[in-house]
Amino acid sequence: MTNPHFMKNFAEALTGALGWFLASATGDKPSNFAEASTPSQVREALPAAKHYVYFPQIRQALSAADARYLLEKAPPHVAKQALRERRAVARQFLKGLREDFANLSRMGRIIASMSPEVSREQETERLVLSVKFQVLYVLVQFRLSTGNLPLEQLEHLTGLVGRLATRMDAAMAKISALAVGQIPGNAGA
Repeated sequence: MTNPHFMKNFAEALTGALGWFLASATGDKPSNFAEASTPSQVREALPAAKHYVYFPQIRQALSAADARYLLEKAPPHVAKQALRERRAVARQFLKGLREDFANLSRMGRIIASMSPEVSREQETERLVLSVKFQVLYVLVQFRLSTGNLPLEQLEHLTGLVGRLATRMDAAMAKISALAVGQIPGNAGA
């Protein structure tokens, strides 16, 4: 099963499947996607995690020290308005994290469906991660809607997305390497 021709064909098939996914997600016709058929072009074109990287700014805006500063220095109505707006930004960030997680999960399922060897352990891990994300997402959303600023839970949620993004990036790098015949093996998301 580690035949170099098989692995090259596998990588090309995966690249084609990812291309089809991208074309259908963006509304492009599959024939227009032929120009972006190399693994590196597909990798760059896929919708990926982009929101989670802004967590440091969100953490600063939602910090207790920042809120105290606002309450001390700004007029009360301005401080309250600013805090409301920051909670709204946190809710938008939370929606962005959900979008990141959905994109990464979709990419993981595509990679797993094309992989010749996906273990039950990997599938179970993917399911557990999805359940963790959903539970934590609902908890953070609820706490934000009640006026709380669940910074610790938001940080944990961001970490889940960041770790998944790292795993998908490594899997795509491995697929790219397989496509050009650099390494033998399986892509396993």
